[in-house]
Amino acid sequence: MPAQRLNKRVLIVAGFLLLFILQSSAIALRKSNTWDESAHILAGYAYIEKGMDYLSPLNHPVFGRLLTAALPSIFLDLDFEENVRPEGSPESDFFAYSLKFLYENNVTGGTVLFLSRFANIILGAILGIYVFVWSRELWGGTGAYLSLFFYSLSPNILAHSSLATTDIPITVFFFISSFYLYRLTKEATPSRILAAGLALALAFTSKHTAFLLIPVLAASFVLNLKKIPALRLLSYYASILAVAYVSIWAIYGFRYHSGSPGYVPLNWEGFAPSNLMSVIGFFRSIKLLPESYLFGVAGVVAGTGTGKAAFLMGSYSSTGWWYYFPIAFLIKTPIPTIIFLIASLLYISRGREGRGRILFIIFPAAVVFTAMSIQNVNIGLRHILPVYPFVFVLIGFVPLIKTESLRLAKAVFYTCVLWYAASAAMIFPHQLAYFNELAGGPANGYKYLVDSNLDWGQDLKSLKVFMDENKIDKIKLAYFGLSDPKYFGIDYEYLPSYLILEPVGAKETIELKGWFAISATMLQGVYMRERDIYSFFRERRPFATVGYSIFIYRF
Repeated sequence: MPAQRLNKRVLIVAGFLLLFILQSSAIALRKSNTWDESAHILAGYAYIEKGMDYLSPLNHPVFGRLLTAALPSIFLDLDFEENVRPEGSPESDFFAYSLKFLYENNVTGGTVLFLSRFANIILGAILGIYVFVWSRELWGGTGAYLSLFFYSLSPNILAHSSLATTDIPITVFFFISSFYLYRLTKEATPSRILAAGLALALAFTSKHTAFLLIPVLAASFVLNLKKIPALRLLSYYASILAVAYVSIWAIYGFRYHSGSPGYVPLNWEGFAPSNLMSVIGFFRSIKLLPESYLFGVAGVVAGTGTGKAAFLMGSYSSTGWWYYFPIAFLIKTPIPTIIFLIASLLYISRGREGRGRILFIIFPAAVVFTAMSIQNVNIGLRHILPVYPFVFVLIGFVPLIKTESLRLAKAVFYTCVLWYAASAAMIFPHQLAYFNELAGGPANGYKYLVDSNLDWGQDLKSLKVFMDENKIDKIKLAYFGLSDPKYFGIDYEYLPSYLILEPVGAKETIELKGWFAISATMLQGVYMRERDIYSFFRERRPFATVGYSIFIYRF
């Protein structure tokens, strides 16, 4: 390949990735901490600094959280109280202390939060490289550029890359694992076997969604049966599993449980007996995996069966709906993405060769989508975030589509590209609150979905800006999120919320006078005992909205 052509490709890819990093960084700087971030940062920091893997293992392995705390651990000297009581223990102060650790340390909370988020921003850029490479292998250079363009401006990818949570790590390593398992179906080399094993370990220690890679691993094995003798093939895949297994133990420091002096035994008695719990109990008895890892798996098993409070288009449920994620995908994915995805699937399916080439792209995404749709936790599109990189690779096929009306095809293509770019510009920096035109845009999103789809506590900074611009000294506030308005200089009178840990100005009766700020999730009453507590406000047009997630009323 001529050097000039290679340099051009590198510059184009670097340009898209720089655009991605700049957007994500700008979003990260403008948004306050969301519900889960302080917990992830504290748990990760405690593990890096003290090997404490027991503070909050209920649903999360250590590597995804370790990533969020890596840069603060490297560049900052933070105060840390080792006697913090773990999540789930009697009189736990884990979540309350996680906020103090973030905002009442010897470094400003904004600095800690941005450094924590920046690790995921870099991970997101790495994922963009893999999307480009896989798309190029399948469709060539033009298709790869289109895939990377859609990836770099994706509101859902940008939103979660700019947060210090585990959703981007699992998305990245789920896709990279699938990529190397796909590569093995082309040629099984020692380097690819090693890469697949390492990627699987990073996925399994990022988030327990990684268990959905087991069918992908099986599919890779089956596709190789016709090419490689069975015994040799078994040795290859046994090597992958061995690398993954040893790497998981390495990430946990080859310890069954933390050696920290403050180690607190995990509350296994809190799980209801079941067949799956018996299996996990057996794994504990033989110490198959680190204790906190098995505890997290048990938490996921218990949680997916019981569900959580959820909201969908005016309805409420604690066990969810099978159509929750299809609807969330349909209204939170830009319409040009959906158009290009449908076009790719339709035209690829016409050719036998094309169907074979996309099998390993469609299957992992279908596994995630199906598994999440049949479980009972419906709190956010982020749970199917690993689907999106596969969608962007599929979109790379669009430039190869051949139709009789070339002029019409070009018109549709450039209209969708411009539409997509315009949508990305218009929603900035509120990508978390993105809803497409089918839902009436982000202003109407709260009618369909709330929680981490729209309102995750991220707009306290913007609320303070709004108050300053409108010369509002004090506001009555109902807030959804794990933060404290005082950290942002907000003087407020407390309205029933989920969750301000140390509320200020709480009163039994609230005078309907002055300025009110109500988070969208509180407006819909999802986590409140009385769901219609703010129905009076739902029936009235707000004076303004802040970041599409906080509704402002004036009386």
